[in-house]
Amino acid sequence: MKNPKVFASYSHDSLEHKKWVRYLCTKLCENGVDAILDQWDLSPGGDLTLFVESGVRDADRVIVICTPYYVEKANARKRGVGYEGTMITAELYQNSETTKFIPIIRQSSGNKKTPDFLRTRVYIDFTDDNQFDEKFDELLREIHQAQRIQKPPIGKNPYAGQPSAPEVSSNHLLNIPEKVESASHAYRSAIKLARAGDTIGLQQLLKSIRSDAFQSLVQWRQKELDSQPPGNVANRFQAVNKAVDIANRFQAVNKAVDIVAPLISVALAGVESGNERFNDQKSLLSALLTIRGWQGNNTQPWSQTWVQIPYALGYVYHSLHGALCLNTKQLTRALGLAREKVPFAIESSGTTRVWENPHLMGDCELLLDRKECWKDLANAYNKWEWLRLIFEDDFTYRASLVAYYMALSIHELAAEIAFPNSTPLRVPWDFLSETYEIKQRADEIKQRADEIKQRAADLLHNDPGLSELWECLDVTREQMKARWENWKSRCENWLLHSNQEGGEMLVTTPPEYLGFFNS
Repeated sequence: MKNPKVFASYSHDSLEHKKWVRYLCTKLCENGVDAILDQWDLSPGGDLTLFVESGVRDADRVIVICTPYYVEKANARKRGVGYEGTMITAELYQNSETTKFIPIIRQSSGNKKTPDFLRTRVYIDFTDDNQFDEKFDELLREIHQAQRIQKPPIGKNPYAGQPSAPEVSSNHLLNIPEKVESASHAYRSAIKLARAGDTIGLQQLLKSIRSDAFQSLVQWRQKELDSQPPGNVANRFQAVNKAVDIANRFQAVNKAVDIVAPLISVALAGVESGNERFNDQKSLLSALLTIRGWQGNNTQPWSQTWVQIPYALGYVYHSLHGALCLNTKQLTRALGLAREKVPFAIESSGTTRVWENPHLMGDCELLLDRKECWKDLANAYNKWEWLRLIFEDDFTYRASLVAYYMALSIHELAAEIAFPNSTPLRVPWDFLSETYEIKQRADEIKQRADEIKQRAADLLHNDPGLSELWECLDVTREQMKARWENWKSRCENWLLHSNQEGGEMLVTTPPEYLGFFNS
């Protein structure tokens, strides 16, 4: 039998804690377990992100060694622990029934002994060193699948033949559909379950659509790649480049969205419900960016365009998530997702926060044109009928979407104040423009665009979490106000320059947004 491979996820709290983790992993190695530990498997100069990715992905089991520091960093998605949490969350989302992750409690304080993504998992408590041998035996048996207590055989029913008691009705509040027919069907089912507080029902609904959605996505991608014309690499590359012009690129992305739309609609139903048990839906973003089996053979030139599609899906999802949060006065939740750490790109060793990542801000040059990307997103209400169940009308959808990107822009200014050497302008300001195709209607469209920006600004002003945009970075309102006029000028110049480059962009910069800190 091969030795099970176990990856150790932990935080560097102190030298003493690192020694304890090393001792635990040493004991595992001595007992037939291939323990993967940074202290002996990661050399100076090695790629930490790649080590974490391959460790979590390739291990048979992952032991998550929980301390208060680890829990805090994992929940806040900070530093290396936060990235490990993102990887673990993605795997748990794609397979909620997995037993791959084993929480180990080394220290605990308060009610949160484990990170949120492991809160329902059974843990092994190593807090008492006097019980180390007993707890280690429990861990070792679990890894080797050697049960200490065997389940007894099932005997005969001694009451067979006697009258049966009446059946007890199901505890489920609502019926779960056996098959989800569409994203609209998934949303209607999910919102009923979420509003009723039926946790088990919502989990069952997710289970019924999750694996099929990701599997269908991978199969569709492979079918598209296999359909490319035969010939040498140069010819195939040229053919694919021709095939993925701007229209076909969006057609491919929209097809991908259609495949995962039931998952997105369920996640948005959880957000809309306002139920604290359901409205944290960050895990879907992690799952979309780390789809198992997606990368395939990316050494071939013609496959490179398809590699970026998970980031296009991420762009769509976090934008819709943010728009809904602004429409339901949950700006703080939108900001929480926007500040999640994610890989910079597929198979990249670097990480960025969502709002800093150009691939998630509609600026992915390999796949999409930024302006066309915003235009396509702004028109989503008329494209995906399931959005009509979530937003009252197209006007409300667009205003909510613009409000979300207004919020990201304000947060970026706060980040520039907090970190003066940071690279500026990572949130494109296309949300302050309106595309138009019939120039004779320019005045009419500008009026409607200004009304949308007005509504968006009102949504933002009235959200109770507004100040969190800068306070989460320890920036004051006075600092924001002092820099606001300069930010206005840069915003206007960026828009005018962008308009000159693109042609069909009508600049609309209403005072309700640009005068945000004047009051």
